[in-house]
Amino acid sequence: IWNIVEFSGIIYIGNPGGMKNRMPLPKEQTSFERLSAKQRVYETVKDWIIEGQFKPSEKVSDIEIADYFKVSRTPVREALQLLEAQKLVKSYPGKATLVTDLETDNIEKWYQPMATLQQLAVTLAVERVTPEYIRRLRKLADEFAECVKEQTKPMPILHADKEFHSCILEMAGNEYITDFCDVLWIHIQRLEYGFFRDTPLEESIDEHEKIIQALEMKDSYSASVLVKSHWDRTALMIKELNKRDE
Repeated sequence: IWNIVEFSGIIYIGNPGGMKNRMPLPKEQTSFERLSAKQRVYETVKDWIIEGQFKPSEKVSDIEIADYFKVSRTPVREALQLLEAQKLVKSYPGKATLVTDLETDNIEKWYQPMATLQQLAVTLAVERVTPEYIRRLRKLADEFAECVKEQTKPMPILHADKEFHSCILEMAGNEYITDFCDVLWIHIQRLEYGFFRDTPLEESIDEHEKIIQALEMKDSYSASVLVKSHWDRTALMIKELNKRDE
């Protein structure tokens, strides 16, 4: 028998005996499109970790998550295996599964390879750019700018930014670059969640437009320089924010 208790807008699910050590599961479930149970759990828990709903060292209960999503424990365990492969959780057999710590002392290990891969991608994209891609990039850039203008929640901004850069990756046509970037993106988004919440992002809007212009002109050199500068500036801003918060 399970108790379901609401406290301060958060639902706690568990065995009788109080709310001690219960997971901070959100009250309202996200609406999903046609995704598998494993994918639904994976995408949602990943976002919860990125946005800090599940904090570093938080114990992750497959039982509570399964109950929340109204699924069996099998897809939850499969989703947690994916999250562990991406170093978002760490499983200790016979003990617990914990959310990994957010590393802030060596962010170059994510931003350096990301900047290099994005540079390579935009160089390849120059050779494959079409008017349709340019129109799509401008639409995505506008959506990012609109999210920045509202700036009420970081996640829509993070998703809009990723959609813009993912369009360039798609244009490049190299699935290996895309796969490597997807792994790096998860950790970068954990770092950038606070950055996109508290920092003016007008410069990013301007940089997106300049990247589009370079692609439209098929200027490989300028596009490469602009993309590296864009990622290097973000990394520097993150480092400065971390120093300020220490």
